[in-house]
Amino acid sequence: MDNRKTSPAGRAARHTIGFLPLLAIFYGYTAGGPFGYEDIFSRSGPGMALIFLALVPFFWSIPISFASAELNSILPVQGGFYRWSHRAFGDFWGFQCGWWNWTGTFLLNSLYGVLVMDYLVHYFPGLTGNAKWAGASLVLCLFSYLNIRGIQVSGWLSVAMLLAVLVPVAWLSVVSVAHWRFNPLLPWTPPGRPFGSVFGEGLALAMWNYAGYEQLSSVTAEMSNPQKTLPRILLWNTPMNILTYILPASLAIAALGNWQDWQTGYIVPASEKIGGSALGVAMLLASIIGTASLSNSTILYTTRIPAAMSEDGYLPAWLGGIHPRYGTPARAILVSLAVYCLLARFPVADLVNIYI
Repeated sequence: MDNRKTSPAGRAARHTIGFLPLLAIFYGYTAGGPFGYEDIFSRSGPGMALIFLALVPFFWSIPISFASAELNSILPVQGGFYRWSHRAFGDFWGFQCGWWNWTGTFLLNSLYGVLVMDYLVHYFPGLTGNAKWAGASLVLCLFSYLNIRGIQVSGWLSVAMLLAVLVPVAWLSVVSVAHWRFNPLLPWTPPGRPFGSVFGEGLALAMWNYAGYEQLSSVTAEMSNPQKTLPRILLWNTPMNILTYILPASLAIAALGNWQDWQTGYIVPASEKIGGSALGVAMLLASIIGTASLSNSTILYTTRIPAAMSEDGYLPAWLGGIHPRYGTPARAILVSLAVYCLLARFPVADLVNIYI
């Protein structure tokens, strides 16, 4: 067997980072803030939504985290879950795992670039057509360049973005407590909606928001002491995500009582209603930064997969070249960037529908 597939992560000539920046990167990938999931409250009702957000991790993301930590302790290799799948199920399924993870995220990451521009339209209404496309491409180029510069750059940038997101979220939570007037658990389900529909939609949305916990393993070679660092990150990240999804939204609903109005992006106008224009602007900026953090983290995790596949002979060898100075898969990042920018021409709704 080619020993590149099973060589310990530490043999790779790549730069490494430790716990805090890796936690910030992973949080940016798996949550990025309390944005984009607000539909769950109007579709399933506030009570059912909070149950899903609190309990689904114990049946979904936490088991995936345990499995990832266990497999990483046995086989700590760059490419993580892709190479685990290859070792367990052979060439065909190993290739399917790596290929669809990489190509599927072409749509996902181009979507994040477009979303950043959609948020900026609030400030610059003229951002349409080619100007919007150029702006989305510029965002994707910026984060791709920072990823090429090394995981240390991406990691500490993620720490800064994490703070920029969590400060307005904490602000909203505190102000909402002061304006608490309604029971955030009632009604349990939307009146007049069949329970099966309510249950199915809420479960799907919760599982979507708690997905992706295996992706951390793709950068095993870039972790300091991966067999200890990866489990620590998984241990911290899950509670952070649960609190992020539950606290600000449920407290805001307790202040406003208008759970039926909650749609994607509603946490921004909700913040303005509760805390005034200053909090509304702060939350809007946080939503932009959170989306940018998702883009940064997605580029980092997903471009390690084609680099590992090229090392294993499934993709052209030149694609897996590691930058001699920065220790990153620069060619895989640039190829991915070209596809991101082409797809950034399309609206978010089209990209989401194709991705799903």
